[in-house]
Amino acid sequence: MPTSSQRLQWSTEMLPERVRFSTFRDEFARLNLALDVIDHSGGRPRIDVTYLSLGAVGVCHLVTTPVEFIRHKHHLKDSREQFGLNVVEAGPVQFTNAGQEHAYDVGSACLVDRGRPLRVFGPRGGSVKFVTVQAAALRSLVANPEDLSGRPVHSGPALKLLNRYLRSLASFKEPPLSAATVGVHLVDLVAATLGPTDQAADIVTERGVRAANLQAILAEIARRYSNPNFDLNKVAGAIGMSRRYVQKLLDEGTGKSFTEHLAGCRLERAFAMLTDPHHLHLAIIDIAYAVGFGDVSYFNRMFRRRFGETPSGVRAGSTVREQK
Repeated sequence: MPTSSQRLQWSTEMLPERVRFSTFRDEFARLNLALDVIDHSGGRPRIDVTYLSLGAVGVCHLVTTPVEFIRHKHHLKDSREQFGLNVVEAGPVQFTNAGQEHAYDVGSACLVDRGRPLRVFGPRGGSVKFVTVQAAALRSLVANPEDLSGRPVHSGPALKLLNRYLRSLASFKEPPLSAATVGVHLVDLVAATLGPTDQAADIVTERGVRAANLQAILAEIARRYSNPNFDLNKVAGAIGMSRRYVQKLLDEGTGKSFTEHLAGCRLERAFAMLTDPHHLHLAIIDIAYAVGFGDVSYFNRMFRRRFGETPSGVRAGSTVREQK
C-alpha cells in the first residue's frame, strides 16, 4: 500500500467548451468512474471532481450542475468490491442502489454498494463527498454491510466526526499522516458510522475514532489560534469533549500540551508574517497581537526560545536577504 497520498482534480472547465461534456463523459466518467453521465443542466454543465487516493481507500468530492450518474450492469465487469459512504453537502440528491431509492438533503448520508447498479441524480445540482473502502475491510468491522446498501445512514456523533476528519484532510496539501494510516482511520470511522460488531467496537474506538478526535482538536486550534481569548475550555466546548479528555488526547497523541500547540501556531504565524514583505508596514507589536499574544514581552521571550533569534532580528535578516 502506498505510504503517500495523491490528490487529483478534474473539471469540465479544463476542457474546450465545444466538447466539454462529451469528453468528460467518454474519457473520464466512463473510463475512470465506470459511470455514464446525462446532462440535465440545459446545455451548461459543470462537473468538478477532487479525489484523494489513500491506498485502498479513496476520498472524493463531487460538485455538479443538474446531472445524472448511472452505473449500468455492463459497467460492473471491471468494478472492484467496494462500498462508498456518501454524504450530501448540497442537494437534494437521489440515490438508487440495491433495490432502494431515497432522496437525501444536506447532511444526510447513505451507503452504496459499488458492485451493484447505481443511479445518482441531483435535479438542482449537488455536492457530495464520499469515502470508498474495500468490501473485505469493511466486512471485518461491520456485519453484512451489503444489507445497509441504498439505505439512509443514521446521522449521529460518528458521522459528524467523519465529516470533521474529511474537512481536516481537505485543509492539507498532504495529510500529516501516511496514506495507509489515514486510510485505516477512515475505514474505522465508516464502520463507527454504520455500527461496528461487538468484537470490532473497541478497535474502531481506540484507533480511528481516537485519531479523528485528536485531528479535530488540532484543526480547531489551527483555525482559532489568533483569538486571544481562545483556551482549552473553548476547544473542548466546540468539539463536544471534556477539558480533561482533550488534554489527554494531546498529551498521549502528540506529547505536547494544549498551551504548547497554541503557542506553536501563534509563533509559526508570527515568523511567517515577519519574513513576508507584505507585512513590513506592521510593527512587531501589531504582529504579536494579530497572532493572539496579549503580552509583547512574553511574545518576545517565546519567539527567541523557539527560533533562537528576536522578532526584530528575524525581520532584519529577511529584509537583507530580499535586498540582495
